[in-house]
Amino acid sequence: MAVVDFGTQVQFLKSVGPARARALARLGIHTVGDLLAHYPRRYFDRSSCTPMRALAGGCEATVQGEVLTCGQRRTRRGGSVQTVTMGDDTGVVFCIWFNQPHILKQFRTGLKVMASGRPQRHQGHWQLVHPDYEIMAPAADREDEGGHLHTGRMVPVYGLTAGIGQHWLRALIDQALTRVGDQAPETLPEDVLRRRGLMPRRRALRQIHFPAADADRQEARRRLVYEELFLVQVLMGLRKLVRQQEVGITLEKPGTLTRDLVRSLPFALTGAQRRVLAEILVDMRSGHAMHRLLQGDVGSGKTLVAFIAALFVIEQGYQGLLLAPTEVLARQHGHTLAALAAPLRVTVETLTGSTPAARRRAVLRGAAAGEIDLLVGTHAVIQEDVHLPRLGLSVVDEQHRFGVRQRGRTSSAGGGPLPHVLVMSATPIPRSLALTLYGDLDLSVIDELPSGRRPITTKLVDAKGEQAMWEACRAEVAAGRQVYVIYPVIEETEGSDLKAATAECERLRAEVFPGLEVGLLHGRMKASDKDAAMGAFREGRTQILVATTVIEVGVDVPNATAMVIHHPERFGLAQLHQLRGRIGRGSAASTCWLMCDRFVGQESYDRIRFFAAHTDGFALAEQDLRLRGPGDAWGVRQHGAPGFRLANPLRDRDLVQACREDARALLENDPDLSGADAAVVRRALEEGYARLAPFQAG
Repeated sequence: MAVVDFGTQVQFLKSVGPARARALARLGIHTVGDLLAHYPRRYFDRSSCTPMRALAGGCEATVQGEVLTCGQRRTRRGGSVQTVTMGDDTGVVFCIWFNQPHILKQFRTGLKVMASGRPQRHQGHWQLVHPDYEIMAPAADREDEGGHLHTGRMVPVYGLTAGIGQHWLRALIDQALTRVGDQAPETLPEDVLRRRGLMPRRRALRQIHFPAADADRQEARRRLVYEELFLVQVLMGLRKLVRQQEVGITLEKPGTLTRDLVRSLPFALTGAQRRVLAEILVDMRSGHAMHRLLQGDVGSGKTLVAFIAALFVIEQGYQGLLLAPTEVLARQHGHTLAALAAPLRVTVETLTGSTPAARRRAVLRGAAAGEIDLLVGTHAVIQEDVHLPRLGLSVVDEQHRFGVRQRGRTSSAGGGPLPHVLVMSATPIPRSLALTLYGDLDLSVIDELPSGRRPITTKLVDAKGEQAMWEACRAEVAAGRQVYVIYPVIEETEGSDLKAATAECERLRAEVFPGLEVGLLHGRMKASDKDAAMGAFREGRTQILVATTVIEVGVDVPNATAMVIHHPERFGLAQLHQLRGRIGRGSAASTCWLMCDRFVGQESYDRIRFFAAHTDGFALAEQDLRLRGPGDAWGVRQHGAPGFRLANPLRDRDLVQACREDARALLENDPDLSGADAAVVRRALEEGYARLAPFQAG
């Protein structure tokens, strides 16, 4: 039999033909290593057998007995019923299948069989309908090391796709484990295994798939979770070491521009803003290139902090760049910052994909000549023809919306000292997750909202309360305030009962807000139309703005105090929090209504209720990640890091800290992983994370 290792293609395993290889590929399984990393989603505990006389309805049970009879009968509608009668010393159970005549080929009188399912009482007898079963061949005749795979033990349940069944996949994974044997490559240093009491990887893989007992499963999971978290921490640590060696633009103490701006503000900076600014200024004066993540809740004043940091480089002869994910946000940043910059004689320009050609050429000339102090824009500002010869600071807003390569272009200074990089996120990330996702960046958190902000009241509304809701919105307008009305889709589609922005805008104009100015804003509009719609709302010429999630990030109209979100079940908690953050930005009380005008499932309703009861973005982020699970965690960072299969930094936060300590100790002693003890780690990174260029700053 051919040698099998983790790099062997799955089609070389027994029973995997071309069709099943294609089906496995849909699950992301191409090699034996991929197959063994396809961990169970859950388990059936079939480790103990119930005497047939002691069966009870309502819960799954496993029975063991001898086949007494086999047979089938036709039904009135032309189908068939297959029946296998099993017995033990205490009673009889009937195993029933419908329209599966091939089943009977596997049974004969006298065979010993285990069967698992939910017992049902029928005509005075217990029966199991479509049970999981296993024919108990003598041990000498079995090929698998782990014994029975489908019953009589902790039985794994896997994610499947068309053409792949549980029985076949269990047998394939068992075959792979058997053929790999003791060849499973170790990924953790020996001293880490010993100090943390972790089992060897080869044993962990067997026990995560086919645990002898639940305690073995938990121990295997702990070891494999530790592996995932540890390798990511080493990966982030290596990137951070690379960055710490980068020579950055060295700046002096703040000059007059930053002081003049702070003095001109009609409010005082919060303590959190001042603390974060101090951290940023220490970085920019260190002689090394800053790579810092600035995190803060909606409305905490991150953009102002970024602008003050930009002024710090501008007043010393450098240029700044602010990258935003959408044109609406880029133009708003440009509009707001230009107004703040004008009294300081600082030049701010905005560049987006829809900037007219003549205007674009003028901006490019000004940027290249050093006449533009701060360039604000979308991905249009990181194209090849955009040159900022004295770039001192790149700010990336809502950084998770950009790929690593896009973000990397903001840090190129054409040789010489590198510019400083500040990435910002308004999607709160719990600390244990942030330390994992962004271990390569220094972390600053603005955990304080500006004074004078009043909490937003959030209410759930159904069809019975709709009229009262609209009356409250009209009262806000009568008091000189403004209202957002949010819909999940732009246009109605056949077969969908979701209300759409375009059609509802017309209805609101005619029926709900007659005589008021109702605007429309969505992602498919021309850039000029978006600017006009947003400008009219910002200037108060439009009282009601009907919109989709195009206004989700960064839009700042302090006079808007009311928001109606239709079909809130269609949005995630983080997205709802961002949307709600568009109001409550002034000193007036604000209200957000969640309009549930159709039936929603209990899970969705509980999620919406949780959102209504919480305004803290960090609490919402934790709940959102609990609901979505660890698989989506790396989506926060997009292409910049690998995914988790088992680890959940929220649930496993105790392991996160332990892994950070071990990774830091390893890199302090062996920063390039060249020693014998680190060889297993280096190989794991090179094989598992090669696509991420782990030894480069990403």
